[in-house]
Amino acid sequence: MILGLIGLPPEDLETQVPADFVAAFRTALVGDEPDQALLAEVLTPPSESYLGDQMAVVDVDGIHAARQALRRRIAADLQGELVELVCSSAETGPYRIEPAAMGRRALKNLALSYLMAGEGREAIGLCLAQYRAGHNMTDQMAALGLLAASDAPEREEVLADFEARWRHDPLVMDKWLAVQAQAPRPDALTQVERLMQLPVFSLRNPNKVRALIGSFAAGNPLRFHAADGSGYRFLADRVLELDPLNPQIASRMLRIMARWRRYDPPRQGLMRAELQRVLDAERVSRDVYEIAAKSLE
Repeated sequence: MILGLIGLPPEDLETQVPADFVAAFRTALVGDEPDQALLAEVLTPPSESYLGDQMAVVDVDGIHAARQALRRRIAADLQGELVELVCSSAETGPYRIEPAAMGRRALKNLALSYLMAGEGREAIGLCLAQYRAGHNMTDQMAALGLLAASDAPEREEVLADFEARWRHDPLVMDKWLAVQAQAPRPDALTQVERLMQLPVFSLRNPNKVRALIGSFAAGNPLRFHAADGSGYRFLADRVLELDPLNPQIASRMLRIMARWRRYDPPRQGLMRAELQRVLDAERVSRDVYEIAAKSLE
């Protein structure tokens, strides 16, 4: 269904979401399905990467616009049902890891993500309340990721609060880096470059590289595939920096551009230019050279 929206004028996207789809979504959401984890999977929209795989030529901007329009339509038409689900599923007792509790959290956080697509103050308030409750890391990270991707006035405050609380836990800080790298905000690349300068990041640490650079390049298609090629230049620069330190990680990062033929001609040209620049660099490792050379064959 989302594929059918791609390419429509932006002002028409939400109105073109079929009413019967919204009705079916409502029926599933308020039904008596006992397996909430399964229901969360069913109601989760396909990722932008998956949608791109279904197209002969990946329409980066069209995919994002269509997927967001669907989420906004759900948020507008089912606001009451979504709010009720989030509020009724708030965690109050001991943290439990059995399947039923995990499924409940998954469905609640999906509902919250739809509400946040509507960008209303009620949704932001629910997200902030869940973050500040700090009941468990699953819910707190879900709220943090949604706020990191938003324009909420409290965004910077929440990100700073999380860093202050967890800066001494490397694994948790990897998640903090990743949610910011994946946020499809216009300033995503600027934020990634800023985060690279913080003590929490090190180009010598593969986990940090994957959390920040890898999350941006592989998990933020809208901003990585920016039409001006800035994402491609950034990745090629980082690959050349990484290569002397860890050629295996550098080559894996470069592989993200190996599918350049799937994109429109302007983006193809930009990716090819960066792959060629890596190939022509002095003293490039065999691992990186092979990836660049095979990608351009």
